[in-house]
Amino acid sequence: MANELPPNDPRNVWQQQPTEAPKMSADMMRYKAQQQYQGARFKAQASIALGIVLCALFAWSCARAEALITRIGWGLLSLWCLWFAYQVYRWIWPEALAENTATGPSLEFYRRELERRSTFARHNWLRAGLPLCFLGLGLVVLPPLIRSPRLTPNALPFLILLILWFVAYIYQSSRGRRKLQQEIEELRAFERQRD
Repeated sequence: MANELPPNDPRNVWQQQPTEAPKMSADMMRYKAQQQYQGARFKAQASIALGIVLCALFAWSCARAEALITRIGWGLLSLWCLWFAYQVYRWIWPEALAENTATGPSLEFYRRELERRSTFARHNWLRAGLPLCFLGLGLVVLPPLIRSPRLTPNALPFLILLILWFVAYIYQSSRGRRKLQQEIEELRAFERQRD
């Protein structure tokens, strides 16, 4: 046939090569587990601190608001920050990793952390309380815009930033899930190698 490549054609040779599962050493697995622990701990500490600071800021705004709907909005945002900090502690804060552990405990820690992250990532918008956040934000932003339509052009940059944040959040979430799935596949390949 005219479309068939000769057997020694470089493209044919390249396409016919067998693929290998990525090889990961025990030291690399220990290193990845330590990196996972340190990264998760830093992320959790920063997120909890941010949640507490924002909770206090929104509670202060709630106390100073004059309109009831705006006060409810600030209160919901304050509660959302507490919910977010709690969820971060529950789902992201890592278990303790024993120093100088053998491959087995490191592997178990790594697997548990990947499973926790995977469970959290499935519905992270709900676990992070984003519906509560958007409801509170709507109660704070929309009443002034409805009362005074001429404020709408001034609020447009804020609304555009909010939309851009939401798009970036969706993109980062899907990217994080892909990266997490890749790590899970690497772990499975390593476990198959050990057996």
